[in-house]
Formats: sequence, structure tokens, C-alpha cells
Amino acid sequence: MTTADVIAKFDWDNLRYVEGWTTRWFEEVKASLNVQSECATGLVAEKFNQKSVHKKDIAFWLAEAADIMQQQLAIIGHFKDTIEIVKTESIADKSKLINVQEQLLHCQSSQLKNLTSAVQSTVQSTVQKEMKSYSEVVGNDKNQMSTIQVQESVKKAVKTAIQEDDRSRNLVIFGVPESDAEQIDNCVSELFVEVGEKPQFSASRIGVRRRSSDKTFCRPIKCSFTSTTSVHQILSKARQLRLSDKFKSVFICPDRSPEERAARRALVLELKEAVTNKPDYKHFIKNGKVHSEKG
Repeated sequence: MTTADVIAKFDWDNLRYVEGWTTRWFEEVKASLNVQSECATGLVAEKFNQKSVHKKDIAFWLAEAADIMQQQLAIIGHFKDTIEIVKTESIADKSKLINVQEQLLHCQSSQLKNLTSAVQSTVQSTVQKEMKSYSEVVGNDKNQMSTIQVQESVKKAVKTAIQEDDRSRNLVIFGVPESDAEQIDNCVSELFVEVGEKPQFSASRIGVRRRSSDKTFCRPIKCSFTSTTSVHQILSKARQLRLSDKFKSVFICPDRSPEERAARRALVLELKEAVTNKPDYKHFIKNGKVHSEKG
């Protein structure tokens, strides 16, 4: 039986009845003994030993007091059982909380491990690529490559790797209307809720704001997260915005490097050309290439 079950079965009307009964008993006895005190402390033995007080009255008061105490004992017993159940449930809830905390710590540890692995892999891959370019230059003209140039090449490789890792935890949102009094965090939170996500993030507009009398420009929004997990989850659900009345013209994209943006623009141009040349086909970009399927 749970605490809710015990409370539901408890006779609250009887509690109020016993409370009123107890109050009336005190008031009647105090009035009979001419006690002016507001509390029960005025009912001392000397008051009951007055010559004006009859034994039959005292006997009646004692019998009624015994009945009241019997009812109070039953209520106290019920509350005692309730307290025991609450204590048991509290211990169980603490165990559940500890279990949830352990799972959360395990999840955080796993995410940190994955992030560390991703950074190491990115750094290694980028450094290898830069060093390969360096080796090719050295092979072409060994006398022109100095120690300083080697150091600069390595620094560039590491810097590129760090930037790529930072971008992997970012998203860029296009198409969100911009205003002078906008609450950017609230707007982005509402957007993420639309796809079923409530991540921790920081957001800001990027670029210089442009104004025109006949056209409204809205700058992209850059969102940064603590891990790549939130980025992947939101990107995987971004297509759901097409079904939203409020956000159907909003697009969510990865935070790409300048080289990646240039390559993406070329792919988009190729996609538009394919749509024009083959309007009966279904065209889409996948794995860095434009694909066309018969509709």
C-alpha cells in the first residue's frame, strides 16, 4: 500500500469531528470551573477540588475525555502507519535517484570519451594531411623548406583540427525572422521544441545586419552545444520543420568551413541545373554528390 492509498482511505470527517469534540469538551469544562485561561493549562487540580464541583460532573468529564482519547489514539495509529510507509517510499525514491545519477555519470563519461576520441581522430587526420602536403613540398625542393616552415605547417594543422572540432558542436540556422527586440534564445528554444529537443545551447546572430526599404534580410543564427550528440539529434530531425506552419521556411545546417561552404554552393548549383534539365526526376544531395532518381 502506498502513501496515496493510505491518505485516500483515511476518514477526514472523523478527524474534524474529534477535533471539534475535543475543543467543545475543553470549553465546557473551563466554563463549569470558571477558568479564564485561553489554553488548557488553567485546568489544574485545585479547580476540580472546589466545593461547588460535584463528583458526578467530574465522572462525566472523565468518561467523555476517555472516549475522546480513544478516538485520538486511533487517529495517531493511522498517522504512525502513514509515516512508516512514507519512510519506506522515501528510501526507495533515494535508491532510484542514486541509480539515475549513476546512469547520468556513465552517460557523461561515455560522451566525454567519444568526444576525446573524435578530437584525437580529427587532429591525427588533419596533421597527417598537412604533413603529407609538407612531404610533397620537401620532395619537390628540399632546399627551400626551412625548420620555421615545418613548425608553421604543424601549427596550421593543429589549428585546423581545433576549428573542425569546434564546428562539429555548432549548428547554423537560416530563415528565422530578425527584429530589434528579439529574444534569440527563446526563439531558438521554441524551434528545437518543434523537433522534440530541449538541449543546452548558446545562440547569436552572425554577420553584419543589412537593411532595405523593400526587402527584409535576416542573418543566420549560430548555435553552440556542449557535445556533438545534440547536433546529430537535431540535424536528424530537421526535416520535421517542413511540416511546421511557423518554421516551414527555416533550415538547419552543420557549421561548415569556408571550403565546405564553397563545395556546398557548387553542389546546390549542380542540383538546380539537374532540376532544370530533368524536371521529371527526383534530385537530392547525398554524401557530397548530386543524385537523380526517376520520379
